[in-house]
Amino acid sequence: MQIRLNLQAALRAASGLVLASLFAVPARALPPECPLFFPDFRCDRHGRYDGFVPPVTNPFLFEDPFITTGVSAWGLWHQFPNSSILEGGYLWGAAVQARVAITDRIAFIATKDGWIDFNPRLDLMNHAHGFANLGFGLKGSLINRPDIPFILSPSLRAEIPSGSSDVLQGRNGSVLIPGLSAAWGHGAFHTIAMVGGQVPIDTNAKSTSFIYYLHLDYAVHPHVVPFVELAGYHYTDGGNGESKVRLAHGVNVPIGTAETLLGVPGQEGYDYANLGSPGVAGNNIVVGAVGLRVPINKHVILGGAWEHVLTNREDVIRQRATMNVTLEF
Repeated sequence: MQIRLNLQAALRAASGLVLASLFAVPARALPPECPLFFPDFRCDRHGRYDGFVPPVTNPFLFEDPFITTGVSAWGLWHQFPNSSILEGGYLWGAAVQARVAITDRIAFIATKDGWIDFNPRLDLMNHAHGFANLGFGLKGSLINRPDIPFILSPSLRAEIPSGSSDVLQGRNGSVLIPGLSAAWGHGAFHTIAMVGGQVPIDTNAKSTSFIYYLHLDYAVHPHVVPFVELAGYHYTDGGNGESKVRLAHGVNVPIGTAETLLGVPGQEGYDYANLGSPGVAGNNIVVGAVGLRVPINKHVILGGAWEHVLTNREDVIRQRATMNVTLEF
């Protein structure tokens, strides 16, 4: 008798659980775990530390250490000095960068492309427009300590001669761009730095340089972040001057010959172009900038900067204005 009563009680309990499961309101599904391969945008995760903003100047070369996924749109106006091989003038540029965090530690980066409207004052050169070279590669974080906060990331990119020779792009030879970048902060103060180089595959076609960048900012408000930046180029070797420059009427002249004829030997192209000019070894150029970042939220960041050369040597930069919109995760 006791066994029968226990069995009936168990059956009643089981039937009650079944009915409850049939008529109960389903609970909200738990969010999926954040994958390591290609971030899920439904996950509340961001590769950039809170309070840090991306640098603005030298966008083709200055790569910060954070592992993010997103797109970044750029517009710039760049003025050439009257003392340059271009005898003054300016260019307009527009570009879109893309970054994809393959894992929390490794990202694919496409940092150079775009459309150039080239307007030198030199009568021997045509006003022209065309595409910039393509630059892309990988970066990965070696040290990632948001608790400090500190991050250290090496990177390696390649710039291939895919652009238009009418805008000083697309000439012989690819260039490798190794780099090491780091970021550190304390309260509202943040700093980002990078050292690296431009190493041509063909050292006769392109110049070799050591590059360095520094970004310092102080967040006076979560949506107002003024900053200063510094960019430096030290050329360790030049090309042989045989890379061609397209002049008016379609005439191609070696860059070394053009510089000699114009009396301005040993000039290089800053972050925009690698001219492969002879006689640049030992040259130094330093450019300073002031700007403002406006983080709308942690995913959308606006920014702008004005640059001016600080050294007596100017080469092809007198000043530049840059605007940027970044969307990232």
